[in-house]
Amino acid sequence: MFGRNQFQKQLKSDAKLLNVAKGERIMATALGPKAYEPPVVIATDSALYFATSTEPQRIAWNQIAKATWEEPWLEVTTNANVLIKLHLDPCGQVPPMVRDRVTASVLFRETLTLETGGSITAIGRREPDSTEISWLIEFHGELDPGDPLVAASADRALAQLRNTLGV
Repeated sequence: MFGRNQFQKQLKSDAKLLNVAKGERIMATALGPKAYEPPVVIATDSALYFATSTEPQRIAWNQIAKATWEEPWLEVTTNANVLIKLHLDPCGQVPPMVRDRVTASVLFRETLTLETGGSITAIGRREPDSTEISWLIEFHGELDPGDPLVAASADRALAQLRNTLGV
C-alpha cells in the first residue's frame, strides 16, 4: 500500500507542476528524460501535458494533426505544423492513449476535389464535452495554400461539405 500512496502523491505533484486542469481525468503517464521538469508526460481525457526544457505545455487532442510512435520517441505534429518530439522511457500507456484520443476527436474526414484542380482533405474535429467543430484542411500534392485561388477554392469546397453535413 505504501508504494501506491507514494505513486499517487508523486502523480498529484507532477500534475500540479504541469498545470493539469482540475476536472481532467488522468488516463496515462510516461517517464521522460530527467532533463524534463517534471520528468513525466501525462495524457488526460482532454489533452497531452508535458514539459521539456521550457514551460509546461498542454495540447488539446483536437489540436494534434498527427502522432507517431517509434520507441522510445513519440512525435506529435500540431495543427499549426509544429513538431514536438517526446522521449518516453518507459512509455506506459501514453502512445496508445494518444492514438485513441486523437482518433476520437475526429468527426469527419473527407477528401474533396477542388474546382481549380487538385484535392484537399477536410478534417472536422471536436474537443471532448463540446459541440463546436474545428476544421483542418490538408492540401495534397503541389497545391499552394498561399495561392488566393487555391485558398478560395478550398474554402468553397469546405463550405459545400459543411452544408451537405448540416454543420
